[in-house]
Amino acid sequence: MNKKDTKTTIDISQLSIDQLYILNQAVVDRIDELRAQKDREALAMLRPGMKVQFTHEGKTITGTLLKKNRKTVLIANNNGKTHHKVPAGIVTAVSVAKLDLSQAVKNGLK
Repeated sequence: MNKKDTKTTIDISQLSIDQLYILNQAVVDRIDELRAQKDREALAMLRPGMKVQFTHEGKTITGTLLKKNRKTVLIANNNGKTHHKVPAGIVTAVSVAKLDLSQAVKNGLK
C-alpha cells in the first residue's frame, strides 16, 4: 500500500462461512483483475529487442525481451544462455543512455 491508499475496516466477524467463501472469491477475482490490467499495460509498453529488467529474489535481472505472450514475456539475460519467462507486469524497460550528439557527428551519424 502507498500513502494514497486509505485504510478501510470491514467487520467480518458476523459473516457465516458461506458468506466468507463468497467474499474470498470476490477478493481473489478482484486481485486477478488488477494483475491482468497491470500485465496488459506493461505489455503495451514493451517490444521485442528492448532491454528490460525485473527483480527476482531481491536481485535485479537485466536482459533482452525476446517474445511477448498474452500474460508473460520471454527474456534472455545478458549472457544469452539463460531465458526467463515472467509475468509482464513485473518487467520494466531499461532506459538507454542518450547518444552524445558530438559523438554521432564524429562517427558520421545524423
